[in-house]
Amino acid sequence: MEYWNEGDRAFALWDEDEYFYPATIIKIEGDDIFIRFDTGEEEWTAADYLEAYEVAVDEQVECKSAQDNLYYDVVVLDVNGDRVEVEYDDETTEWTTLSRLRFYMDEAE
Repeated sequence: MEYWNEGDRAFALWDEDEYFYPATIIKIEGDDIFIRFDTGEEEWTAADYLEAYEVAVDEQVECKSAQDNLYYDVVVLDVNGDRVEVEYDDETTEWTTLSRLRFYMDEAE
């Protein structure tokens, strides 16, 4: 189980579509954790619905493209802090940040 602190970055489950999105932990009260998604939405959640703010090389996630702001399947090629190199299905690559990634609930470990 991950140990969380206020101010930590995490991938948090958004119930609307069951994807994990980047968020910041704002407040912790007992087992309840108040988060703010990067999009500005805020909600109370539990540690079970948070994942570490990291990805690994060869991991398959989705990335919001800098070209059109739509999400596409990508494979992580390289990680350097919060900067991530990803490869799209058409074999194009780009450097982006963790904040532009998301992954589906079934992909969470």
